Amino acid sequence: MTRIALDELDERIIERLGHDARVSNREIGREFGLTEGTIRSRLKRLLDNKVIRVAAVTNANRLRNPILAYLWVEANSASDIERVSRALADLPEIGFVATILGRADVLAMTLVENGAELTDYLHQTIDKIPGVHRIRYSLGQNFIKHDYRWCSLVD
Repeated sequence: MTRIALDELDERIIERLGHDARVSNREIGREFGLTEGTIRSRLKRLLDNKVIRVAAVTNANRLRNPILAYLWVEANSASDIERVSRALADLPEIGFVATILGRADVLAMTLVENGAELTDYLHQTIDKIPGVHRIRYSLGQNFIKHDYRWCSLVD
């Protein structure tokens, strides 16, 4: 992955899009005292270099009864961690997977509607992944802050 240096204009564009990604290049140019073409070329560079990705974000609070489940997964051995993390990432219900140090080997996150749904999912799906030793979970209760503008872009 190529790293590019961001200047003040790049950072201003990113910040502006973070508040409203549907704003036009013309409007940003007008706000910044620049041409639409300057904004368009900067935005293309940021997108081409995968510095940013424009996407819709679902407001989980608008879902019927969302509960964010953090799954702390321990692998049988260090050699199983990569296979377990890839298998979790392949599951459509899992929205986040990272290998970690500390409490477990892998952290995965999913939305569930109740404890019974989570229990079934853990026993019927996650437990059956080869290399999974143990799963512990935590349920999100009240979310105080989540800055959705910062994340790792993965393909």
